[in-house]
Amino acid sequence: MNSKNTCSIILSHYYLLPFFLFLCFPINVMALANDSKQAINLEADSADIDDLKGISIYSGNVVLTQGSMVIKSTKLTIYYDKNKELEKAVATGHKNKLATFKQRPEGKTTDFFARAETMIYYLQKDKIHLLKQAYINQDGDTFSGDKIVYDTKKETVAANSNKSNRNDGGRVRVTIQPKSK
Repeated sequence: MNSKNTCSIILSHYYLLPFFLFLCFPINVMALANDSKQAINLEADSADIDDLKGISIYSGNVVLTQGSMVIKSTKLTIYYDKNKELEKAVATGHKNKLATFKQRPEGKTTDFFARAETMIYYLQKDKIHLLKQAYINQDGDTFSGDKIVYDTKKETVAANSNKSNRNDGGRVRVTIQPKSK
């Protein structure tokens, strides 16, 4: 890797920070307090960064960590607007190897976990879309369906499924664990 690519990757990590601070559903509220202060570490088989177009693409066994947060995907694409502000980020997997996200919420003993073939985070809309084989688990409460939209500001979940999906019968599945008194 030449020094220009190394510099671009380091510069790109600076632009990644807002994405990863907001990515994990209500991360701002629920993440470990020191996660956002930790270094972002990104590993991939390849990186293609185009600062002029505002696109960074990481491919091949992508693993991003920051504190307790871990994102794994086959491909991670970051889109920036003309002001170099994060517009959206797309983590993709495939049918047999889904993109995954996990993080330890503040004060919890278990991790928040999500997976899907595609995870799209829209920073300006405060929404995360989990598409195809979408699944969320938080404290044993689970949501699954063909599509889950999580509103990070309102902390709401909307889920639906494709009726032609033979794997889950075209149904949304929700499991809510009893809360101890």
